[in-house]
Amino acid sequence: MVKFAYADGQKICVYDGEKTTEYNSGYIERYKQSAENARRSTEWKRSGEGAMFRGDATYENSGEEAFDCSISGVYPTANSDWIVYSFILNSTSGIYKKCLTDEKSPETHVINSNNLTFGGGMINCTNNTLAVSLKRGYYNADIALFDLESGDYKSLTDGDTLDIDPCICPDDCNIIYFSSRGAGRDGKGGFVEFSPSAICKLDLNAMTVDEVLSSPKYNYYKPVVHGGKLYAIKAPVKEKRGNPLLEIILIPWRILQGIASFINIFVTATTGKSLTEGGSNPAKGKNYDSRKIEIAGNLIDVDKQLKKNASKRDSDYGFIPKSWELIEVDSGKVIKSGIGDFDITDDGTVIATNGKRIFAIKDGKCKKVCNAEYCIKVSCAHSAAVKSNEPFAF
Repeated sequence: MVKFAYADGQKICVYDGEKTTEYNSGYIERYKQSAENARRSTEWKRSGEGAMFRGDATYENSGEEAFDCSISGVYPTANSDWIVYSFILNSTSGIYKKCLTDEKSPETHVINSNNLTFGGGMINCTNNTLAVSLKRGYYNADIALFDLESGDYKSLTDGDTLDIDPCICPDDCNIIYFSSRGAGRDGKGGFVEFSPSAICKLDLNAMTVDEVLSSPKYNYYKPVVHGGKLYAIKAPVKEKRGNPLLEIILIPWRILQGIASFINIFVTATTGKSLTEGGSNPAKGKNYDSRKIEIAGNLIDVDKQLKKNASKRDSDYGFIPKSWELIEVDSGKVIKSGIGDFDITDDGTVIATNGKRIFAIKDGKCKKVCNAEYCIKVSCAHSAAVKSNEPFAF
């Protein structure tokens, strides 16, 4: 049974209510293996005395770090034995279906593209359709609807906007909520900045798009409808900066820290021993990720945010800013802070992640379910009513 699924870096993860099972992407594994085989087959041209004589010798460090890949979305289906996932691999992105009960079973191809990036979305288990974001370059994305059986899709939005995280309304699959932000440009057409993110409602019956939640001070992301209520992530447009007076006072201390670090590195390099050998190492046991990640058009410095959140004395901290709040829209009630993505199960349990932890929240009680390394997408199974006058047939 799939309670919920989540993407953890390059891993496809499924939680069944008791434990997490990790799966690899068959496509990514095959791609890496093919690339490694190709490298080995031509390695003789770039190594050995002959290559040195010709001047063709190279000393490149090939390996997994050469692949820029991640799972961008994982979606439970009506059949608990199968799951749908999307991925990004270098300049390629795609959507595949994977069997969870037989690792040797071949994955089912839905779509691959070198021009589009497939992001977060939601499956309607009633008619096996996937609403997902199609990113065009860095600044623009559309909402699209996929038929998972045929692989056909139709774009539902367009324009100079970043439309992401579609949510199919459980009462009517012709209603889709999504977050949208406009791309501001200068007189020459160059990108300047995004507008604040708003929650919009797409009605496929009337073919209209209405803005239902917006603010000049806040961004609203990841709409989810459950029990007739709308939930979303609320984040300030501009993060508060630190105390400028304190920053000035700390300048001499930081200069001394830099000098001490330089001396320690020099001594370690020349003697093989650290100046602080035998003392406690505050970095020991840490597994900080220095990469920057993009979430809903925001670039987050993982290492910096982890250290900032760690200062809050929260043992379950993650790399999402504490100012990002999961809220119930009508009441404005804050369910949990520091949340980058969430979803809601049929029984009303909120599944939320801060990047390093995944929580289950219900009736005001929050429980950590599991740890993660790099989780920015969680997803539950959803079923939406299919109206007889469904206008958007494939």
